Amino acid sequence: MSNDKYPKTEGGLWANQYKEKQSHPDWTGNVKISSAQMKNLIAMGKSGQEPKLKLASWNRKDKENGKEYFYVSAEAAFDPEKASAPPAPDYSQVVSAPEPIPAPEDDWPF
Repeated sequence: MSNDKYPKTEGGLWANQYKEKQSHPDWTGNVKISSAQMKNLIAMGKSGQEPKLKLASWNRKDKENGKEYFYVSAEAAFDPEKASAPPAPDYSQVVSAPEPIPAPEDDWPF
C-alpha cells in the first residue's frame, strides 16, 4: 500500500470505550509513520513547508467482533520537484577570522 514517491501507512479509529466526560474524544486510535514518511516529513520542514500527513478514512466493520471503526490511511505527500528551495544563506555579514593578538617576544619563557 505504499510507493516510493508518496509512502502510505494505515491505522484506525475505534469508539472510545473509556469516554467518561463530554470533553473526552468519541474515537481513538493511531496511524503508524514509516521511516519513508518520516524522511518526507523532514524534507518538507527543510524546504520551508509545514510537515503534514494527508489522511483518508473509510467506514469498516471488524471481522472478529463486528464492531464498526474508521479505517485510516496516511500519506506523506512531498514532491521535492514542486518544493520551493529554501533561501540561500546570506554570508555578507560573515566576518573573516580575527587577527592574532601580537605578543611581545620578551614575554616568551624561552
